Amino acid sequence: MAHNVEKMMFTGKAPWWYGNSHQGSAVGVDLGENAVTSEVAIKEAGLDWEVIMAQAGFQDGRTFDVDGNPIWREAGKHRLLVRDSDLSVLGPCSGNHYKPIQNREAFDFLDGFVADGALRYHTAGSLEGGRRVWILAQTPDSWTIKRRSGRENRHHAFLLNVLGHDGKFGYRLMPTDVRAECANTVGMAESAAASAFMSFSIGHTGDVKAKMGLAATAIQKMIDVSPERRAMLQALAQAAMSNDEFIDFAVTVFLGLDGEPGEVEEALAKFRKDSNDDEKQRMAKRVAPLAQLFAEGQGNEGDSAYDALNAFTEYFDHFDIGTVRGKIDEGKKAAKAVTSSWLGIGAERKALAMKRLVARVSR
Repeated sequence: MAHNVEKMMFTGKAPWWYGNSHQGSAVGVDLGENAVTSEVAIKEAGLDWEVIMAQAGFQDGRTFDVDGNPIWREAGKHRLLVRDSDLSVLGPCSGNHYKPIQNREAFDFLDGFVADGALRYHTAGSLEGGRRVWILAQTPDSWTIKRRSGRENRHHAFLLNVLGHDGKFGYRLMPTDVRAECANTVGMAESAAASAFMSFSIGHTGDVKAKMGLAATAIQKMIDVSPERRAMLQALAQAAMSNDEFIDFAVTVFLGLDGEPGEVEEALAKFRKDSNDDEKQRMAKRVAPLAQLFAEGQGNEGDSAYDALNAFTEYFDHFDIGTVRGKIDEGKKAAKAVTSSWLGIGAERKALAMKRLVARVSR
């Protein structure tokens, strides 16, 4: 179970990856259409446990007690983060300044926004044996994006909260939009989000309560700037992009190219000149499904920067996970889909695509 979605709850429409043909049905509790309290959400999501800190140590195989058992030695200031419900080890931490942010604290923090109608608990659950906990909260905001053809797509605004219990990852809050037609998650480019105070991270050290208070300001800012995200997506929907332009763009994203337009074009030309046939063929195979989604993906028309963004979000939210090789159980597929799209390579690629596309229409 180490990598599985252990348990989760959802309200309203099932999340994009739940029951998807590639992800299967992870263990989930459908709480219906109505808003739920944090008490119900935390219980039904299987998050009613705490993280405790245990002294790390080892058995000294060179020294034995009177019964012949190895002597236990403490490992200095090192501690282990342990889930109290089953005593599973989630990760190490060092020093005396680490303060676990508990699941209950994350929900308590959001309760005020839920109570006044600013947020609604949508999904919550744990990944990787409790090493990651997520809460996805829906805001009342939604909007329509008008395409170049006149067709429309509907978007809903969410706030993603991810809490780490592995000793490495803290508490992160970030806005994300979901395109209703295909349930694609559209994250903000990380650098743009940070500069606009649209993402916020809290570590497990220092005055955590004070940081949580500051994060409340960040959440309100994220909600307030929703019109800016809306205008950005609308600009992408009106920006023309040909199939050939998209293929070039997709290659640059897969290569991780960023910077000024001239620098990116120069790096792309260098790749095509200097790479061997095998490298070019591998890249062509990677780009091919993206090109198909650009032209024929859910709701796509293959003629705008918005189609380019949708191609990347659909690929990493739905298609890419389906290419996983080997026999993988449904819960593990779901966990891989979520972590990739929100925190892993999928999130990185979507963020780079968004950043580059926004820069394209802003020139």
